[in-house]
Amino acid sequence: MFFEAKSVTPETLLDEVRRLAEAKYRFVTMSQTALDERALRLYYHFDENLTLTDLRRACDLFPQSGMTHLCMEVDKDQLIPSISSVYFCALLIENETQDQFGVRFDGLPLDYQGALYLEGEVARGPYFTMTTVKRASGEAPPKGPQGGQQ
Repeated sequence: MFFEAKSVTPETLLDEVRRLAEAKYRFVTMSQTALDERALRLYYHFDENLTLTDLRRACDLFPQSGMTHLCMEVDKDQLIPSISSVYFCALLIENETQDQFGVRFDGLPLDYQGALYLEGEVARGPYFTMTTVKRASGEAPPKGPQGGQQ
């Protein structure tokens, strides 16, 4: 992980977001990680005083980067509170997350109900998972379906 994130729950999320807003933090975006078929980890990213830095370098070069992150693990079946009542712009990334990951946000002022990017006839989002496999030094990569390397 390139950054540290404070753990929150659906019950504490809005209080933490309000605290950051009162401290004049800017909401940057939210990112997501699928943990398994039913669980999702959401990261909320905030910036203070326009000090946003490259997250790949933030820990080593800028330990006091002005960035704050919240992390929340949720089940895809549970309603997640929308932070758009505090940061209106969050409604875009929350709608996108509904499209791509199949979760639902409670309290969205504009709820596209999974159709922000997807057409009505799309039965499921184009989300896919990737797996990183660490091989031992010198171990050959597996052969692909055409006999070549993957």
